[in-house]
Amino acid sequence: MRLQFALPPMNLPPNIIPDLQRAHSRRWFMKDCGLSLGAIALASLEARANSENLNPMAPKNPNFGGKAKNVIYLFMGGAPSHLDLFDNKPELARLDGTKPPAELLKGYQSAFINPENNLLGPKFKFKKYGKAGTEMADILPHIGSHADDIAVIRSMHTEAFNHAPAQILLSTGSQQFGRPSIGSWVTYGLGCDTDNLPAFVVISSGSKSPSGGAGNFNSGFLPSIYDGVQFRSVGDPVLFLSNP
Repeated sequence: MRLQFALPPMNLPPNIIPDLQRAHSRRWFMKDCGLSLGAIALASLEARANSENLNPMAPKNPNFGGKAKNVIYLFMGGAPSHLDLFDNKPELARLDGTKPPAELLKGYQSAFINPENNLLGPKFKFKKYGKAGTEMADILPHIGSHADDIAVIRSMHTEAFNHAPAQILLSTGSQQFGRPSIGSWVTYGLGCDTDNLPAFVVISSGSKSPSGGAGNFNSGFLPSIYDGVQFRSVGDPVLFLSNP
């Protein structure tokens, strides 16, 4: 901001010129008009806040320049196990069909898995793909041809092995219901460029949703406008749009 003031005319009585000069100085303006500047700034902030309150989906400026134009997140519940496709376990292959080692069962508790069952090794052979030598099952030659263009993360873990809490953990970061999904957070943070279409949509194939249900794509404690809008392949394509 640049401030510019004109000096008072010199034909005024000499005794009042210093007061006028002080009244028209930058220091006086910043000192005595600070509240006015604050009021202007506050009004601007209030106007912006009101506009966002009226339209919470208004596009928001990110903290840094983004490169992604869209986010498509594929969750393939019921697909072949990632352990059999992307996580080579040669020791488990060696122990296939045998009883679990005693040290593995020490302190083991589970309501669904019988520790007396035999171990089951990988169902497919593994090979290395690409310059990075990424290990994948040999039944994935087409995905393997793009091994250097994708990231395979093997460091994730969870204490929940049941389907619903594990899926909720993957989608929201918590194995307990009630947290916003990743799509809700993205929508909350960035808004949407259109008022005519939902910003966050969920395409569900088949007649069954993920084990965690809508908890995988709802807004949790965020306002419900950030919920994912589900597009269904059975029944009404979008719920609650048809005339009852």
